[in-house]
Amino acid sequence: MKRIISLLMITIVLYFIWTRIEPFPNTEQQVSIGIEPVEEPAEPVEEVFQESTSEPVIEDSESPESVKGISDEKLGSLYGQPVYTAPSEFGYEWWVYDQDPLSFEQFGVKSGEVVTAVISTPDKEVEGVEIGASYKELAETFNFKKTYALGSEQGFRFELTPEDMKERPVISLNDEWSMQLYFDTFTETLSAVRMVRNDILLLMQPYKVVYRGNLPKPVPLDREGWQLVESGMEKQILGLTNHIRKMHDLGTLNLHTGASSVAFSHSRDMDENNYFSHYSQNGDGLKERLSNIEYRQAGENIAAQYVDATAAVHGWLNSKGHREALLEPSYTHIGIGVHQRYYTQNFLTLAE
Repeated sequence: MKRIISLLMITIVLYFIWTRIEPFPNTEQQVSIGIEPVEEPAEPVEEVFQESTSEPVIEDSESPESVKGISDEKLGSLYGQPVYTAPSEFGYEWWVYDQDPLSFEQFGVKSGEVVTAVISTPDKEVEGVEIGASYKELAETFNFKKTYALGSEQGFRFELTPEDMKERPVISLNDEWSMQLYFDTFTETLSAVRMVRNDILLLMQPYKVVYRGNLPKPVPLDREGWQLVESGMEKQILGLTNHIRKMHDLGTLNLHTGASSVAFSHSRDMDENNYFSHYSQNGDGLKERLSNIEYRQAGENIAAQYVDATAAVHGWLNSKGHREALLEPSYTHIGIGVHQRYYTQNFLTLAE
């Protein structure tokens, strides 16, 4: 009897020593009039909405490898002054270079040194990986793994879902750095890479994580801090959206302040009222929210729980309905609103 009790106690101890953070499976809701609001998603999700005023339609420089850990002074000497800087949720400051829509590069600087970089410039080689390379080629070269250990004493380990493996596998650069590979799943080619120091990657937690001990978390932001982060992410979403459109030989979109206000209000409403839908809890949809704007055609993309703007935009790119909105040739303007980890894009073709 004592032996049985001892075994039970050991089992209980092991259960509490090892902790597993595993979000609910990713789901996507079809949107229709009168849909019940869904609960706040625990894993990144997106939805898309398209409509017109006549018939609403509802549808589903230097090679950056040289900048790992370099000083901000050295980064400035290599790339010049950024177009703008913006804080992040994870303690580093983005230096964004998007003056050329065909080239989108951004570097995260913390305590005077580069701790992450996102590169979307076509044909550029980063750590032996060329932007635009095929998934098949890179999978054969790097042998993507479903389990990715960070090599710490706490046993931090990421577990990638089949969707993660297809859209954003991760590879090791060395003992301190990793690289996420963002693929366009429609063309099966690499659209961007994110180099990131492992301690920052652990703060971001872009995948399910298994660990022993304490899981590090970002320093909580107050509302003023979040406003600065949100404003930066809205700029990044605009730049990435126009970069993707230019890569597909489409015109860039102009920012519409009225539509941006509408988009932000919807993101805030979803966050504060714990739902995720194109329809507000009072039943208002995109048409009602845009009632003070004259337009000929409009569409909406929403997303939640992505770690930042880069992740959210690539999530939209890899979903058929969202991709169609991103790449709709007739759109001329866009409104963008971010509230913490809720993201909204409102696309417009203005009335003539």
